Amino acid sequence: MRFLLITLLISCSALDAPPAQQRLASSGQILAAYYGLDELPLLALLPCEAWVRGQNGMPVTFSVRIDDDSMSVDDFTVTSGDGRAVTPTCATLRPATENLERRTVLLAGDFGTPDLPPKAVEVTGHLLDENGESLTGLRTEQITPLAAGPSLVLAERYSPATPEFADDCPEQTQQIVQLVWDGGVTGPQGADLGDAQRLGVHVTLTDESVVQPLALSDDDPDNFVLACLASNSPAVSVRADADLFYDPGDDANAESQTEVVFGHR
Repeated sequence: MRFLLITLLISCSALDAPPAQQRLASSGQILAAYYGLDELPLLALLPCEAWVRGQNGMPVTFSVRIDDDSMSVDDFTVTSGDGRAVTPTCATLRPATENLERRTVLLAGDFGTPDLPPKAVEVTGHLLDENGESLTGLRTEQITPLAAGPSLVLAERYSPATPEFADDCPEQTQQIVQLVWDGGVTGPQGADLGDAQRLGVHVTLTDESVVQPLALSDDDPDNFVLACLASNSPAVSVRADADLFYDPGDDANAESQTEVVFGHR
């Protein structure tokens, strides 16, 4: 009888205990899913480390940074244009892997066509944010169509003394705003960002003045761009003029605006 009672108590305790893999849900969201390229070039093999040439490219940008050690292709399911549930061929944070980036996952696979674009993307595996919290269940059906250009989805304000941004901005910089686009951006036809793009970025400050960056810093072909500002008054919003920033398919941006939040290191 005593043995039976002990067995029952152990069984009940096991039932009450949370699963070993259960984690707190992250407060993160999917900010954008961007149907950026119908046919990825051969160069895409480098970040993906898989044969993805000719497949579709879809950057998915989150409001939180991703724990890249937790990420695999099995964490994502894309609902294709014809309604199939597709596991990507590739899921990578590259090239946006710097410490204060790591928000955008490039997915590659057979997701659709320009006439039948993908319908949804969902985190169906055990993807974690940088705090170890679960992103499982996040889903969006708001897929930016192939013909559309990039848009601003997030802007974060940092001190110019932030170690990760050392030597990225001119000496007179008083604050840095990291601009996050929903897809990689360049000038037209893959050109470097220059004065046309810099002068087309307008930052509203707490004192209600509107300034343009001293410089735009972008040392790799991803969706993160640093706006270096000479003003002390904190930035509160940023607007980019249309037809200045281009995605890898050479589609130009529409006018785009987002609020600026304080960046957490």
